[in-house]
Amino acid sequence: MRSLYGLVLLVGGIAASWALIPRLIARGVLPKPTWSVSGFDQQDELSDLPTVPVLPPPRSQATLRICTWNVTPLTEEKLLKPGVAAALAAVIRQFDVTVLQGVDLRDRSVLARLMEYVNRDQASFSYATLPEALRVSTLRGVVFIFDLAGVEIDRQTVRVVDDPLQRLQFLPLTAAFRARGLPSNEAFTFSLIGVQVDTLRAAEETELLDEVFRAVRDDGRGEDDIILAGYFGDPSTVRQGLPGLSDVAAVSLQIPTTLDGTGVLDGLFLDHRATTEYSGKHGVVDLVRQFNISAGQAVQVADHLPVWAEFSTREGLP
Repeated sequence: MRSLYGLVLLVGGIAASWALIPRLIARGVLPKPTWSVSGFDQQDELSDLPTVPVLPPPRSQATLRICTWNVTPLTEEKLLKPGVAAALAAVIRQFDVTVLQGVDLRDRSVLARLMEYVNRDQASFSYATLPEALRVSTLRGVVFIFDLAGVEIDRQTVRVVDDPLQRLQFLPLTAAFRARGLPSNEAFTFSLIGVQVDTLRAAEETELLDEVFRAVRDDGRGEDDIILAGYFGDPSTVRQGLPGLSDVAAVSLQIPTTLDGTGVLDGLFLDHRATTEYSGKHGVVDLVRQFNISAGQAVQVADHLPVWAEFSTREGLP
């Protein structure tokens, strides 16, 4: 009888505690819990699941545009500044694929907050980035953000390019894409590589980019359209091309890609013999004119400018 009475008191005590917890949380005595019924951390669930799990109807389009943008450092603190997240999202939404460099991947709320802005008004963008195991220890990383109405990604191809000797400060990211809206045998397919050269070691690291390019081109899938996009740290790299790859060149050589107009440090490289889908159209987004703001306001968003190139959505057509 005593054991039964004790059990009743124990159950009653637990029930009373559970009833009291919400009141303590509301008063700030206890912190808000981060667990869920399923046992997964809610922040993990928000940042690591695909933003848009179902493909939207494909757009009817003849071309697609790929952009690269060095937004270093993209942190939670930066996104909380007035207007920054909205400006980043407004630029990203202009392109089918955007390669962002300098994203803080350790703070899982950074991508979640950015994607919340990008996908306002029922937009259909998703992202791919480094595997979770690497994100935990990566100061900055590359992120692909893409419009599911314009392209689709092969998630099985999302990976970092191996660097067993750890010669690159930031790991290159690669994935395979295909234009939507055409039969699969007619749609433009390409492998995209996102890179960020360490400014302090630009000369050494650019010497390795030909190996990165070849590693993706010769990965056994037979894809000949390889696009390497990112920040290269040295204007001579964009002008002279990648060492050891004479047929691979940047799409833009003249337009400054920094807000102060001092250098061409960002761009997209491709093999012009293989990637005939490149239309020849490219450009740089002027943040000051785009948003009618001052240079001082624009630098709060990024001190580098987005660089883009246009491609046919149909395989083999210029």
